[in-house]
Amino acid sequence: MFSLLTLAVLAALVAADVVERRRRRRLIEDVHVFECRVRALGRAPAGWRLLRRRWSRRRWAWWDGDVLVIRRGPVLDRRVRFAARVPANLTPCPLRPFGEHGVAVRLALSDREIQVAAPDWSRTQLVGPYLAAAVTHLPKAPVPRRFHR
Repeated sequence: MFSLLTLAVLAALVAADVVERRRRRRLIEDVHVFECRVRALGRAPAGWRLLRRRWSRRRWAWWDGDVLVIRRGPVLDRRVRFAARVPANLTPCPLRPFGEHGVAVRLALSDREIQVAAPDWSRTQLVGPYLAAAVTHLPKAPVPRRFHR
């Protein structure tokens, strides 16, 4: 009896792992989805009470219009939605998983603020509809030469 129960629990865990890997693979293949880490600036927002000041583990996020959707749970596939505004700039953010190639943006929610960091190459996905924020901290374009006649 005990071995049958153990086998059933093991089969359920394997099935949950397979389902989670398929969901994650399907999600990662989308062009608009980006890897990020999130932290609260001040108190935790209403939709995510356990969000702390320390950086979270790796999450996947995307913009749905002007709402940032963050996938929280690995197996239960919980999604948190934040109607946020992005200020006019990105800041370089040296995070351990991103090395020197990370950028972070502060998101102003209705009553709180959170900070979202992502790898540098996904800066346009990070700011979503607020594209003007993505062009800050980029190297300056070369000045064209003037030809004299």
